[in-house]
Amino acid sequence: MDFNSPSTWIPLISIALLLIGYGQRAQRWAPYCMLAGAFGLLGVLVYRVSVVIG
Repeated sequence: MDFNSPSTWIPLISIALLLIGYGQRAQRWAPYCMLAGAFGLLGVLVYRVSVVIG
């Protein structure tokens, strides 16, 4: 696992955003935090699928 690669950090940050947003769901900013995390994970998924496809 290469910790200097963005493809390692983006999923970790996205999962952290989802968990922070869920944990703080009473706050006004929590849905936006979870939305950013979801889009981050979706972007990583699309990137990895496109790499596999070629």
